[in-house]
Amino acid sequence: MATSNNRSSRSNSKKNKIFISWSGANSKEIAKALKNKLEKNVFSGTGLECFVSDEDIVSGTDWWNKINKELKSCKIGILCITKENINAPWIYYEAGAMIAQSVQTIPLLVSCDFNALKDTPLNGKQAVNFYDQAKFIKMIHDIYKKMEYNLLQEKQIETIAKATYNELKVEVEPVLKRLKDLRVFNAKYVYPSSVTTIKRNSIYISVPMASIQKDLEYSELREFLIDLKQTLKKVGFKDIYCPMIDKEDKDHFDGKTKAIKENFTILKQVDSILVVYPKKLPSSTLVEIGYGIALSKKMVIFYSDGLPYMLERVGNYIQNVSTYHFKSLNEISGIIEKNGMVLFEGEPEE
Repeated sequence: MATSNNRSSRSNSKKNKIFISWSGANSKEIAKALKNKLEKNVFSGTGLECFVSDEDIVSGTDWWNKINKELKSCKIGILCITKENINAPWIYYEAGAMIAQSVQTIPLLVSCDFNALKDTPLNGKQAVNFYDQAKFIKMIHDIYKKMEYNLLQEKQIETIAKATYNELKVEVEPVLKRLKDLRVFNAKYVYPSSVTTIKRNSIYISVPMASIQKDLEYSELREFLIDLKQTLKKVGFKDIYCPMIDKEDKDHFDGKTKAIKENFTILKQVDSILVVYPKKLPSSTLVEIGYGIALSKKMVIFYSDGLPYMLERVGNYIQNVSTYHFKSLNEISGIIEKNGMVLFEGEPEE
């Protein structure tokens, strides 16, 4: 009989824990506050424990063993989902691990609506909107039943849950204000939305094409770019795009609409951008630089006369962007040959 009781005790203890998942600083604050309220307010006296990891995307060799061990002792999992982590892989990784361990999973949505889960693996899960007090209280009721506690009557649970909700909302008010001021970034808005992959070892050469007025100057720059393409192939680039190489003179450019559609599609697909900026002048090249920075492309900017104000020190502050001053076009090929692909890893010039 003693053995049977011990087994029963061990079995019950395995079902007396909640795993609270988070990703991002704001989500972590909510998770920690929720853990505190559940343990000390709602389920005080039951022995219930809530696991909240100390680090986001834990590093080290034993992180999976730790998570796996905790999940095995949990009966319920709560995912603290915010605008910031709606697309965070870690949230869905832990959600998948919970499902694999047959842990009941509850998405707790904070400052994001149910539509946010539409295109995620959690679509269809019975989520709880944090701002809906009635739903939050029902979640507490459901947890109480799932844990098979019998210490309180339903009215008592509701009273405690309501008081806890109000306290929790006040405690995380700073977090709620920060989240309220955020909007979810929609990657579909980044043109063109149909492009979702990047070609490795591919590069786009951006130059101020139509802005160069003299035919001879244009011809010399084009001839240089044809040679530069061969240099880029030597150092390891497989796909090299440069609209200027395909246009023998400046009078054969495509219309603006076609240029935007074609060039921006290529810009989104490549992993690197090389900018040759011989003169400090208004140019579509500046738009391509901004687009490349926004997409976190590996970028090297070669300039002669100077750069616009906001680009003067960009290589010192934005990762994967380098700037180099040149006096003659031939210097550019020499720098590329000397440094190879390493040049595009974001080391700014001294």
